[in-house]
Amino acid sequence: MSYQIITDSCCDLTQEQLKALQVSCANLTVLYNGENHSNFSEPAAVKAFYDELRKGVTATTADCNPDDWAQLMTAALKEGRDVLAMAFSSGLSTTYQSAVIAAADLRETYPDRTIRVVDTLCASLGQGLLVYYACQKRDAGLSLEELTAWCEDNKLK
Repeated sequence: MSYQIITDSCCDLTQEQLKALQVSCANLTVLYNGENHSNFSEPAAVKAFYDELRKGVTATTADCNPDDWAQLMTAALKEGRDVLAMAFSSGLSTTYQSAVIAAADLRETYPDRTIRVVDTLCASLGQGLLVYYACQKRDAGLSLEELTAWCEDNKLK
């Protein structure tokens, strides 16, 4: 039985890296200049954002809501795959809680599937590194349960 790893854009992995790792990604959003921006996984977007901040523009952020997570989880579940969601630190955002809510809702619709949600307790490249190593472990043959346990045991290292 296969599973899909899903993370969020706080992992600082580029779209190219996520695609190579076969990881789905829920986007957090940043509001500035009156527009929502959700793709900060490309260097040009990051540069444009910081250029605006240097000009004095104020930005606010929004987490991935349960619907964002549910959309990605549902795509995997419909394909017959289980899910491992690796979320941005609960100490910094409600993104993890949103993933938990989405997982709980979807377990009712897909009772034969397994959905695990890991609070990475990380952000930025720390989260990205945990996702990267999780993908290596997945590719080495760890089951969803084994990989979930590995993530929990290693997320603070």
